[in-house]
Amino acid sequence: MSEEIRSRGFEVLTLVLFLTFAAIILVGFAPTEGLSLRSLLGLAVFVALTALAESFPLKVPLGNAFIGVSGTIYWALVVLFHPFWAASAAFLGFSIADLFGRRSSPTKVLFNASQVGLSTILASFVFLAIKGSLGLDASVTFFAAFAAAVLIYWLSNTWLVAIGVGALYGENITNFWNRNFRWYWIYELTSAPIALAIAFAYSRLDVVGLLLLALPALMVRLAYSQYLNLKKTYSETVRTMVKIIEMHDPYTAGHSDRVAIYSRRLCEEMRLSPRSLEKIELAAFLHDLGKIHLDLAGVVRKAGKLTDEERRLIRLHPVMSADLANQVSYFKGEIEAIIRHHHENWDGSGYPHGLRGTAIPLGSRIILIADAFDAMTTSRVYRNALDLELVKDEFRKFAGIQFDPNLVPIFLDSVVRDGEGIVRQPVDEPLEGQRARVMSPDVRVRHMPGRVTTTNAT
Repeated sequence: MSEEIRSRGFEVLTLVLFLTFAAIILVGFAPTEGLSLRSLLGLAVFVALTALAESFPLKVPLGNAFIGVSGTIYWALVVLFHPFWAASAAFLGFSIADLFGRRSSPTKVLFNASQVGLSTILASFVFLAIKGSLGLDASVTFFAAFAAAVLIYWLSNTWLVAIGVGALYGENITNFWNRNFRWYWIYELTSAPIALAIAFAYSRLDVVGLLLLALPALMVRLAYSQYLNLKKTYSETVRTMVKIIEMHDPYTAGHSDRVAIYSRRLCEEMRLSPRSLEKIELAAFLHDLGKIHLDLAGVVRKAGKLTDEERRLIRLHPVMSADLANQVSYFKGEIEAIIRHHHENWDGSGYPHGLRGTAIPLGSRIILIADAFDAMTTSRVYRNALDLELVKDEFRKFAGIQFDPNLVPIFLDSVVRDGEGIVRQPVDEPLEGQRARVMSPDVRVRHMPGRVTTTNAT
């Protein structure tokens, strides 16, 4: 789908969302009386805090999508104010932040503000439906109403964001939600008490109490932001390492990226936790890091048949990769082990330690499949890419021998499918990589899954 079509679709989605929000708030929740000066001042401060909190959001890894931290403020609004005023304050505060803080386009401002407003109005409706009135108390009914309101807000907010990202960027909606929001409820759980504290402070001390409780809410955001920045640093470190590998082995330029993509997709199909997926993806990026070792530099470029000594050196690269990754504290342990064992075969015939079956880390088994598939479906200096059906036959043949027999069907049927899941070699790869496409006709190929050797015709 072209970018222009996606943009038009997003505009239509935004209009529908805004009209839905406007219809619900004006028809279903129009207030019957005005606000006191105290309430107006309180709402104004809530709007200002919302704008401030949303001006420093947490970026998620796709396009210009963000996770805001003003949910605690919206939930306090739900408890304290009529649904019309609560949703209006959320809509206005987010609009100010998006328009002047992030300087988003008018369409994105309208979409973001509308989905926040709609999520707030739904949460308010649920809160009132269960409790029957506004305000704080210590009853079981209140806490049940508040918990239900927070849950409804979180579900509607995150899924609307995922739908918007799907429309604008063509991302799979479910995959995006699972990757970014599936475990986000833990953050929401820790934030909910802050919302109650804000509501309590406002109800007792008015605006002064509200301002005193705003600082902890923003500190939660700062702590989580630092965590994401640390993860970003690790990701950038990995990317740098991968580029170093490609400088030493340009014939396989982009290989680590593709292996990481295949590994991520297989993890998603297996519905692994985001934490496990992240570790396996990092290991996939780094699985060939050891090839930068000087003893391997010439071997990895060799097009002909390897000698026994060269084959021994190649078999050392998982160990070298793991040892290098071990120099980064975050990679020690699980990620290091995944890298070290990514050439272990299901039947125990692999290397470096001859592990077999489920004794091989799951991430290693996933990377082995992704690594072998990319090796066979991309062109190298000594041969062209192999036919997809031939590759599939090889995977089925060696399932239970080289590959985990439980993972092969998932990979072929759900990741690769009929070829639309293949990640193509980039047209802007290094010159040496492009030369792999122009293969001399006097080279014949004999293949085995996970490795490709050549014999020269004479």
